[in-house]
Amino acid sequence: MFFPTNFNHFEGLSALNWAKKVDMTGVDTSHKHDFMPKLNALRIIIVVMISIGYASTMPIGPVNAAGEPNPEWFIQLGYDPSWIGIALLFFFSGLLAMRSVQKNISPVKYLESRFLRNGPFLFFVTLIIIGIIYPVYGVNKGTPWEIFKTLGKYFFGTITCIRPGEPLPGLLDNAKYMCLIQGSIWTLKWGIIAHIAVAIGHHLKIFKSRVLVLAMAVGSILFYVSALQIHLTVRPIPGDIVLAAQLAWPFLAGMAVQAYWEKLSGSAITNMGIGFGAIGFACLMYFIPAIPWTKAIVVSLILGWAWLGIALLKTPANKMTFMNNWPALALAIYLVNWPVAQILLLQLPDSSPGQLIAFSIPVTLVLSFIGHKLVSERSFSFARNRMVST
Repeated sequence: MFFPTNFNHFEGLSALNWAKKVDMTGVDTSHKHDFMPKLNALRIIIVVMISIGYASTMPIGPVNAAGEPNPEWFIQLGYDPSWIGIALLFFFSGLLAMRSVQKNISPVKYLESRFLRNGPFLFFVTLIIIGIIYPVYGVNKGTPWEIFKTLGKYFFGTITCIRPGEPLPGLLDNAKYMCLIQGSIWTLKWGIIAHIAVAIGHHLKIFKSRVLVLAMAVGSILFYVSALQIHLTVRPIPGDIVLAAQLAWPFLAGMAVQAYWEKLSGSAITNMGIGFGAIGFACLMYFIPAIPWTKAIVVSLILGWAWLGIALLKTPANKMTFMNNWPALALAIYLVNWPVAQILLLQLPDSSPGQLIAFSIPVTLVLSFIGHKLVSERSFSFARNRMVST
């Protein structure tokens, strides 16, 4: 869950689906399966998994009486599903970023597309928080000018992603997750950093060689495993470095997978075997005492789930058709769920984790669909038209 010292926590909600592919050398390699009709379904499933994880500890708070983290429902090898889900979002965000690079989209267009897809809905939700939620549920502390400055600072820090997911004093002061009305969005800052790095790397032509992309991904994994081992057993490492390592490796791994996309097997059985094999290897490292504990466990676990996602994306459009062409609700669900769960818990303070999940997920889905229709559908369409026409 979200609190400053846990580190266990999306961005990755922005990329175009194209029907044409260009390889690293600029050679046209179009083929009929390049479009990913099941991508939206996959990302919605991941974001719902994150939402369930968050809601499972909201009624009891991030830590117990002994000061130890409260585990989320469906914890996996000691890792919360919300963190697994966020890592998967960064993985597929990296994959989609690499697809844009392969199409030789200009760095400016690349960043513009990301902003147009994510910015308007974040602005919309944050405006509702300070314009409706705060006046209804907030406790006004200080003079009108002081309240105005507090809300203005929060609004600016959130929509610019300079300080996303920060507390809003006066709102939810006594909640288990105190003052956090948009607690899940802290990852947006790191997503922006990742996409700016991609734009710079694309401008410098760093990603022209897929071998180099693969080497960067492997290097990031090795750095993450070794740095966290030092952090946990030798001496502490600054928190920003820890977070950067945690989120950079799945993003770069996703880029590497896309770089070799045409080389990957199209067989669902093969890809599922790879996915479950990686999850099984993670279990082996976790449960056998003779194997030293390292962060390689969570790397293998996340890559296993990611490969099951790849198996889904590689599934032809004429198979599992019920998962084709879902609306692009992942961003809306991610931004709406935390405020919905917090307000429901404020109204129903005695709710159990199961009850909060049962209440919050349907409400989130309905409001996300409405918000998507009002805002994201238009901003996505505008971003897509800008990419094509400019």
